[in-house]
Amino acid sequence: MPSVIPATNVGVMPTDPSHSVTPEGNASRFVDILLEFARHRTLTAAQISKTTGIPASAVYRHLALLVQSGLVAQTRRRGQYSAGPETLRLAANFHQEAMVKGRISEQLQLLSDETQELAAYLVVRGADALCVDAIEGPQMLRCSYSPGSSLPLLKGASAMALLAHLDPQEQSRIVAGLGLSSEDADNLNHELQLVQGRGFGLSYGAVDAGVWGVSFPVFDDGGRLLGAVSTMAPADRAVRREKQLIASTRDAALALGHGEGSR
Repeated sequence: MPSVIPATNVGVMPTDPSHSVTPEGNASRFVDILLEFARHRTLTAAQISKTTGIPASAVYRHLALLVQSGLVAQTRRRGQYSAGPETLRLAANFHQEAMVKGRISEQLQLLSDETQELAAYLVVRGADALCVDAIEGPQMLRCSYSPGSSLPLLKGASAMALLAHLDPQEQSRIVAGLGLSSEDADNLNHELQLVQGRGFGLSYGAVDAGVWGVSFPVFDDGGRLLGAVSTMAPADRAVRREKQLIASTRDAALALGHGEGSR
């Protein structure tokens, strides 16, 4: 009698567990492998497999792609790998960004100490003005801008200083997306021309009732807009020393922009 092959075994092929991974799991493996090189100077595929639990065959495939991208490099010793040259660029960018953030906070603290008012740094994010950092003065000010908050680029000294100094095409795109009537759009464009000609934004209660604000754009060495430095204060207190507040804010913007803060 001929032997019968159980139906459950027909067409069944052994499965390599390293292949049955979701895209999310695959990305996670890349991260896990890269993190190993943050902890160890050199590693072999076997060592990576042991510490991460990733099958050795998958480790080799991931390493090949990481070597190709420059994030991992093969060492002179056969079978060993180390962090690649691109990680140096990542580290340099991280260091530079941390230095910039520290310099912004330092400059805002100096500005707030000098004016005794709220000092803030804002950038353009999409069609909004995003507050990156802010230093309160001795007296708390009820203001819509705090670190991490954002408002449309529509009104107020900070929004006007940013919007007025954007690339003309980007400025037009943002204004068109604000949903303004033809008359309101014309009025906004006229105000932007005034701000650009003056070199800074100035407002009284435009965003928050009773709050005065001044904002100067910050440019890089090539004249590209980086952000804006703003001082905000109660209007009744600011009007008595408006010139001083404007001058102090201008100086802070110049210091952050290496002399390109106002043009």
